[in-house]
Amino acid sequence: MNTKNIHRLGLVFTIIMLSFSVQSLPQTQNHLILKKNGYHNRLHYFTGDSISLIRIGNTYIENGRIQGIGIDEIILGGKIIQLSEISSIVYTRKSFNYAAGGQMILMASPLYLLLGAVNALIQGIRPLWSSGNLIVAGTIAATGILVSTLQVRKFDLGKKFQLRIVQSDPMLNH
Repeated sequence: MNTKNIHRLGLVFTIIMLSFSVQSLPQTQNHLILKKNGYHNRLHYFTGDSISLIRIGNTYIENGRIQGIGIDEIILGGKIIQLSEISSIVYTRKSFNYAAGGQMILMASPLYLLLGAVNALIQGIRPLWSSGNLIVAGTIAATGILVSTLQVRKFDLGKKFQLRIVQSDPMLNH
């Protein structure tokens, strides 16, 4: 084997090894951040994450998976949506089921009244419904309704909340 063939073989081997090493590098991607007051990051979204949003002038919620994140737009359901078109981000909490918890608390209100009435009958107290029991039952019902509304959080974009796209590859800025 002559030196020319050895150099060619070394070049082919180097190209093959470089192609494997480039494929093993982590893929960089942009990500979308919901910021509060420009400083605190509230939510992070990457390509493939689910997002719910409301566009300016609409009242309905658009749901879908982010198919791509550009410089100032996202691709959702095959449509390009500019960040300037989005009025709100809608976030559904997943760690605790507030809706079911609120319903259980709401069901406790009439049970509390029923227990108070049974206790009054056993003790021979009149009237069956005391104002204290009605106040407590009303407070329990109000708490149940309030907790049910905590499942979904709507972030209106403007002064307090902003959407920003952060480029993962700093070389894209040059």
